[in-house]
Amino acid sequence: MKRSLFLVLLFCGVAHAAGTISPAAPVVLEGGTQTFTCTANCGTGGAWTCSGCAGSINSSTGVYTAPSSVTNQQSCGGMQCLPNNYIYNVRADSMSVNSNSASWIAGAGTVPVNYLPSFPVNYCNGSTPTQSQVFFYTMLNNGTFRIPAYPFVKIEGGWANGHGITGVNGGAPYNPFNVDHHLICVNTDNNTLQEMYQTYPVGTGTGEGCSTCTSQSGLIYGSNSYTLPANGTTDAAGMELWPLTLRLQEVENAVATSGTINHALRFTLANGYISSTGSTDFLWPATTGTNQGGVVPYGARARLKASYNVSGFTYPGCTGTCLAVAKILLTQLQQYGIILADGGAGWQVQAEYTAWPYAYAMGMNAVSNTNIAISNFEFVDESGLKLSSTSGEANTGRETVTYTSSTGTATVEVVLQGVAVTLPNDSVYIAAGASAQTFTGLVNTGSLTWSMSPTVGTLTSGGLYTPPSSETEPTVTTVTATSTTDGTVSAQMRVVIEPFPSSAIRVVPGQTMDYTDSLSHVWYAGPTGNGDAAGSSSGSAFGYSNGGSWSGTDITIYEIPIYAGGDLRFDFYVPNGTYTVTAKLANNSTSDQGNFLLETQGVPLTSPTDVFGAVGANMPLDISSTATVTTGLLSFVLRNVNTQGNNVAPFISGLQITETSASTAFLSNATMSNAVIQ
Repeated sequence: MKRSLFLVLLFCGVAHAAGTISPAAPVVLEGGTQTFTCTANCGTGGAWTCSGCAGSINSSTGVYTAPSSVTNQQSCGGMQCLPNNYIYNVRADSMSVNSNSASWIAGAGTVPVNYLPSFPVNYCNGSTPTQSQVFFYTMLNNGTFRIPAYPFVKIEGGWANGHGITGVNGGAPYNPFNVDHHLICVNTDNNTLQEMYQTYPVGTGTGEGCSTCTSQSGLIYGSNSYTLPANGTTDAAGMELWPLTLRLQEVENAVATSGTINHALRFTLANGYISSTGSTDFLWPATTGTNQGGVVPYGARARLKASYNVSGFTYPGCTGTCLAVAKILLTQLQQYGIILADGGAGWQVQAEYTAWPYAYAMGMNAVSNTNIAISNFEFVDESGLKLSSTSGEANTGRETVTYTSSTGTATVEVVLQGVAVTLPNDSVYIAAGASAQTFTGLVNTGSLTWSMSPTVGTLTSGGLYTPPSSETEPTVTTVTATSTTDGTVSAQMRVVIEPFPSSAIRVVPGQTMDYTDSLSHVWYAGPTGNGDAAGSSSGSAFGYSNGGSWSGTDITIYEIPIYAGGDLRFDFYVPNGTYTVTAKLANNSTSDQGNFLLETQGVPLTSPTDVFGAVGANMPLDISSTATVTTGLLSFVLRNVNTQGNNVAPFISGLQITETSASTAFLSNATMSNAVIQ
């Protein structure tokens, strides 16, 4: 009798396995449905619940219905950029202050928060060329990656530096390790993001310790995945890069809707301030650390204190859009904060390397130049939101489906996704009289409808744009692509119509005011290289003059070049034909600032340009080349080769594009003169 009782008690004490739910962590678009099923250990009396969810579930059938509207915290490439409750996308303003905050702030240096456009982005799909990648640091991530073809591939620091160009320098890279080369590609076919660091031709990395490598590191990850990188990434903290980068289109959307930036950003500190205390080198969500000499661990998240008066922020000369952008950035610092991701310049926040419009660039500069004391910041404690050391999912805002039966309970996460819209181009430059073209956008469901303001030429709702037949001066319009599924979701780009064919395209992209030369030609200004009238189609740049002694007729054209740390690209949509492209160059320093390549229609000059070596300081140098246009696109690029260490390159003062058949004379290649008018 006692034995039977023992057996009964033993049987009652056996733990039953909970049911297995399928699918695991499905992505459900707003208004969509998903049927869940129990596939193993289902027991009896099973029922489905979704307590506290934004959506709902049928308790008996397991059919889950997403809410009719979902707002993505951030989008990229026409898709959600990590789940809404991924830790990067969770607000930090309600988190408690980290117990180490005071010591970390004291040990983080005094350089004020500043912004640096750093990383360009590429968009990939099934037609993008593939390469087999062998990594030095992240060898477990080796595999097939997509790399857009030269000459349109975009990479931090310049393509020639890291990969070389056929026919130049023997096709070898100039020095793939003297600047950072991050290559980012958003794959719009399979909702993945691809990041690589220091890519180079095989054999180039011998001095770095790997003769068979093609890059130092890289990874591919899903845009809807919670999984933290397990085998290293492209930064020292082992975190994803692009979801922590400030992007132009999200700032434009925030300005247009009086909204905010709804995710954390990455920042760097000088290595001497970063922790080197073994297992505490990094905090979740960081996954790796390095041996430095400071106190602040990788993954530490800082925010601007609530006591900082964002609404009362002012900066001399910053009004309108500039002031709106500055307040959006300050609000982001308060609400979502910044996460220490790598070594570099002190308190430097990374932004997208693209053609930031003047007012937007000035908004970033206003925050940077205000010199906000680091004492206005504090580090927060995220540990209470951590569910797992291998997951970026935060214990908040979860959409958790539960199945309860006689075998116990089982749960599964639902990844909600809203409509996402991204435009592949942030800005487009089109000559009046050019052929009509169809704008394209990236969207994860439904289609797009197109509009513009003000009206310049014609634009159909389907995106077919026809520029006016002529213009007397550069004219700017904002083109908006709006989702037909959710009319509250849209993206914008600037379209600049250049005066043509009544005159040549003439720009002084580093200057703040238009200039009329002695022959009554107007050279249109584009402050910081990204102004409202003229500038580069890609590549953040800034105008700067070292002063010095200048002389000569119309020398004003040359006095303020724009500089860029990477490649500086000018793309213009023009009527097919033959053109003469003239770069107007002047080294206004008292020393050599390095060489760079000039490239027209993907064809570079056979050797780098050395302005200082050719004419010295404060003297003009004109270099002309011929461009044959058959596809409606004229591309002129200054390629960074950075042969002088870390000096800033390339630079350009003015750019002129005119039809070769025009009667106006042009300076020949490498002709220098103070009589600069053409």
